[in-house]
Formats: sequence, structure tokens, C-alpha cells
Amino acid sequence: MFERALTADFWLDFYRGVFSAVTTRGLLILVILVGYAAARAVLYRIIDAALARLLARQARAATGEERASRLRTLQGLAKSVVGYVLLFVLVIMLLDAVGANVAGLLTTAGVGGLAVGFGAQKLVKDVISGFFLIVEDQFVVGDYVTIGAATGVVEELGMRITRIRDDQGRLWVLANGDISTVTNHSRAPVQAFVDVGIAPSADVERARLLIDEAARDLHAGEPGALTAAPRVTGIAGWDAARVTLRVAVSAVPPHLAEEQIRVRSAIHQRLSAEGIPLA
Repeated sequence: MFERALTADFWLDFYRGVFSAVTTRGLLILVILVGYAAARAVLYRIIDAALARLLARQARAATGEERASRLRTLQGLAKSVVGYVLLFVLVIMLLDAVGANVAGLLTTAGVGGLAVGFGAQKLVKDVISGFFLIVEDQFVVGDYVTIGAATGVVEELGMRITRIRDDQGRLWVLANGDISTVTNHSRAPVQAFVDVGIAPSADVERARLLIDEAARDLHAGEPGALTAAPRVTGIAGWDAARVTLRVAVSAVPPHLAEEQIRVRSAIHQRLSAEGIPLA
């Protein structure tokens, strides 16, 4: 064997084998590396373009800078996920190109991934749901929302959980994967009604004018969270004991209940001062 290594035929065969391996497997490795770089660049460009559209939409809607920061965080997260997936595919293809047996590696990785997937199924569901909550702009921190049994102000919108502080000060912690229906009260002023009962013998038209006047004075002097002056929409009902006038109140959530109390108080004071009998 040693003597054969000293012959010219041995080295000729050796160099032929090396050249054949370089020209075949080397070319394949080069193609794999070029394909990896191209796929990475294209996917990163898609992610950047999608983020640019979302940021442009946010700028037109004049939403907060916090959501812009979250979108940029999602951009980095998406790029990281794409990069790791492409890197794993690259390693497998390179090992296969050099003649390594990747079947055992893929089998082990598949079994391990399946076990982790079953164990972290809820966690993955929460994270994916959090991703879409942010991207779809269903609500942001500071919004007044109703999610299931929880109604309050969003204090935190994370990738896995959402925290809501309700009107009684209780903190609700919700897994993003459990959020199915969201009512966002902050995207427009909310409206409710205040019913005012007066005696059947009272002058309904005069009472209506006094209520509108009291409501306008309240909105002009101390608007608070009112978005418009409350107004009488009409008679909501009547019977032998009373005539009920309905007043529409528009306010910024979550202060609607407070404004209803202020409106009731202002109307009561004005009607009592003008001698309108209440019922």
C-alpha cells in the first residue's frame, strides 16, 4: 500500500477523485449557498415591505408610537424565525450534499419537535394569537375594551398575555390564545341614555327645553369627557305616574358612567330650580 502511494498512478487517481468531488459536490454546495442567500434576501424584503405598509397605515390613522415599536419588534422576531428556519434547511442540505446520512438527524429532530410541540401547544397558540392581535390592530394599550367577562383599560398587550384593569380596579390577565371576541369602545365615542321622569301634569315641552339648556351649559362650562352636548331624543314612555324623557349622552370611554351621573345631577338641579315636578 505504501509502495503504491509512491507511484504516479496513485496520485493521478487521487487528484482525479478530488477534482471530481469538487466539480460535482462543490458546485452543488455553491448552488445551495446562493439559493440560501437569495431566499433569505427575498423573505426579508417581504417582511420589510409588509411592515412599511402597516407603519404607513398607522401614520394615516395617527395611532401611538408604542404600536410602531411593537411592529418593529415583530419585524425583528419574524426575521429571526425566518433566519433560523432557513439556516436549519441550509445545514441539512449541505450535509446531504457532502454525502452525510441526514435521515437519522431528521428523524431525531422530528421526534424532538413533536414532543416539544405537544408540550408547548398552548404557549405557541398564545404567541401566535398575540402576533395577530398586534398586526391586526384590534386594540392597543390604553384602549377601553370588553373581552369576555372583562371590561376595562388595556394596561399591557404582550406576545403571550393581555392585562386589563377594570372599573373596580381589578386586574384581569388573559392568555392571548383565549381571546376570541373583542369589543373596542375606544375607536369612537360611546353613547348611553339618561331617563328623566317628570310628573304627568308638567309641561313636557318646557321640561325638554330646560334639559337641553342645562346639558348645553354643562358641556360648555365643564365638558369633562363629554364629546358633545347631551340632548333630549324624545319621550321614552309614559304612564299614570310619570312621563319619561330620554337624554342621549356621548362620552369618551371609560368615563361614560361618570358623565351620566354629572348629566343627571345638572338636569335635576335645573328642573328643580325651575319648578318642574319630578317623578
